[in-house]
Amino acid sequence: MRAFRVERPGEAHLVDVPVPVPGPGEVLVRVEAVGICGSDLELVRGTRDTAFCRFPVVPGHEWAGVIAVDDVAHPHLPAGTRVVVEGHHFCRTCPACRAGRTQLCQHYDEYGFTRDGGYREYVAARADLCHVVRRVSSDLAALSEPTACALHAVERSAITAADRVVVVGAGPIGLLAVACAAACGPTQLTVADVRDTTFDAARALGATDTVCAPASSLAGAVREVLGGGADVVIESAGHPLAQAAATEILARGGRLTILGIAGADRTTPGNFDALVFRDARVEAIFAYPSAVFARAVRLIDDGVIDPSPLITHRLALSAAPHALALLESRREPAIKVLLDPRA
Repeated sequence: MRAFRVERPGEAHLVDVPVPVPGPGEVLVRVEAVGICGSDLELVRGTRDTAFCRFPVVPGHEWAGVIAVDDVAHPHLPAGTRVVVEGHHFCRTCPACRAGRTQLCQHYDEYGFTRDGGYREYVAARADLCHVVRRVSSDLAALSEPTACALHAVERSAITAADRVVVVGAGPIGLLAVACAAACGPTQLTVADVRDTTFDAARALGATDTVCAPASSLAGAVREVLGGGADVVIESAGHPLAQAAATEILARGGRLTILGIAGADRTTPGNFDALVFRDARVEAIFAYPSAVFARAVRLIDDGVIDPSPLITHRLALSAAPHALALLESRREPAIKVLLDPRA
């Protein structure tokens, strides 16, 4: 079968590899759609934290497909069943896993980073990580993984109908946070970014207002639209200036949830005084627990959340180098690019 493999940072290409043979507790899944994430770009460049990757590896942690063959050990997953597979291959036995915080498993292992993921035609996947999808396509199901990240942030933000909510950063995760927040029915849902290229998608996903301004004046521009501070701010841009703006947008007594990761962009320390003076509640989000992933799948499959406005490109697996270059260069509007290993 074909796979797109990263041999080492800076070296990635299509290869022919054997179709995997499922081991105990696994089923064979034919991949129909896999989303490209910004962390995949980091993997190819070599800028991802070495604690969270190994080489060589086939990327792809946002993927869905169908069960390829019947397996008597898993009668609830007959051939042809559409499934989306959790990214984290958690151990189930460590204290974090037993407490339900599977994203904090002491033995980090994830499809697409430490084990081969969905940039290939078939995956031997752990059966208990396969979530059945009955209504939507694999294209939409593949967005369950990033939706779970956003949903975890929104649930931790405890949004109510009385809240004015601001999402800082209108990339894929920020847009999915908008969709999840909109399902909570807040009084006002504003999206803020230094670029306005994805604002049409933001409005389609439920944003009531959009604000585009330079980073230095973003907080002031948002507060002007709100007529004050926000009850809830979700920061998803992953940049120090965006994190500083999020703090300034927050009303006194408000709730700030940080979803973005600044990484190599971390050049300035955060201003904790501003949070203290606001008597703010601060949440920080890493990925998602398994239970949140399951809820994200159901929300998409039931049509409560429709992530289709994010999908701007569908390309064959053979076009993976072009797809990665497209997202890296930003030469044309691209939000979520999906690869189809069947094409």
